[in-house]
Amino acid sequence: MKINDMPEFKDKDEVLMFPESRPVGDAIDAMAEKNYGAILVTKQGKLSGIFTERDILRKVAAKRKNVEKTKLKDVMTANPKTATANDNVSDCLRRMSQGRFRHMPVIDEEGKVTGMLSQGDFVAFTMSDIITRLGTTTKAEISAGRSTPFAIAAAIVVYTLGLVALVKFAV
Repeated sequence: MKINDMPEFKDKDEVLMFPESRPVGDAIDAMAEKNYGAILVTKQGKLSGIFTERDILRKVAAKRKNVEKTKLKDVMTANPKTATANDNVSDCLRRMSQGRFRHMPVIDEEGKVTGMLSQGDFVAFTMSDIITRLGTTTKAEISAGRSTPFAIAAAIVVYTLGLVALVKFAV
């Protein structure tokens, strides 16, 4: 499945974007107001970085930076990994997990930002996908005359794997 097929991608209204020259305090205020974990940073209209809750903790708070004087360009994560709407969902989730980051900007062929996904979006998608597949598998097992205990056991295994994935990616 492609990112473009995810309801979590289609339903996103707004991506927060600020230019590199904006003070960190402005970004923090906007993130807090919208309850967002990240904001995209631009230079001349193009994506140049991402500023996340982790950046606030490690690069601002831990170093006691003044949020009104410090510019986003000084504390952002430069050149973030990106995806396109046609990328495979599982590939993006794997890249995020391996890279240990929780937000991925989605760009088009010209590099223009078209959205952003978080691991929470992938978890929500994964859980709904698991439930749908579980229902489909169980119906197929029952209609094929296979033993109901087998279908129940398969459902428990799939559900357990889903919970493990949820716990792993929610951390």
